[in-house]
Amino acid sequence: MSQIISGIRNNLKYWWLYLLNGIIFLIAGGIVFSNPFSSYVLLSIFFSITFFVTGIFEVSFALSNRKHHTGWGWSLTSGIVDVVIGIILMLYPAVSMAVIPLFLAFWFMFKGISLIGFSIQLQTDGIPNWGWLLVGGIVLIIIAIFILDNPALGIAAILGLMAAAFWATGILSIIFAFRIKAFKKAHDL
Repeated sequence: MSQIISGIRNNLKYWWLYLLNGIIFLIAGGIVFSNPFSSYVLLSIFFSITFFVTGIFEVSFALSNRKHHTGWGWSLTSGIVDVVIGIILMLYPAVSMAVIPLFLAFWFMFKGISLIGFSIQLQTDGIPNWGWLLVGGIVLIIIAIFILDNPALGIAAILGLMAAAFWATGILSIIFAFRIKAFKKAHDL
């Protein structure tokens, strides 16, 4: 128990690290917003690696659960698609920047179809709350259609969401830092 209290005291002692973290995220959001091209280059590299890694994880998950879950084929197919897209994007970074909105739209489309199929399988297996996956799949398909209709909208949405996520993370980290500081001061820690 004394180790837990000591750990809490150490976290409270360095409350300013959360403040610094929040400031860094706010700056990162500003950089994404003010330098969209550079941010887009980094984002396309990040996406290519992310596709590949998540695909490997999804294939591993599907293969390890093939004896216990009847819908493992959906995960396997989705993982294989992610690995292939990740390899293509890593091999051709300049091309990936040009076509990443289309890749993203088709990926959303496939993920949406995959989620719908997976939700039907869950419903067939009698697993509750399968409807959330169905709704998520439908939403992903709608987003994919909007991006396919206007690829520039996909780029703008990606960069806008990225900047907003950085800003939200920064603000929440700063709020958390000041709450820790107030708690520390109130309890003389």
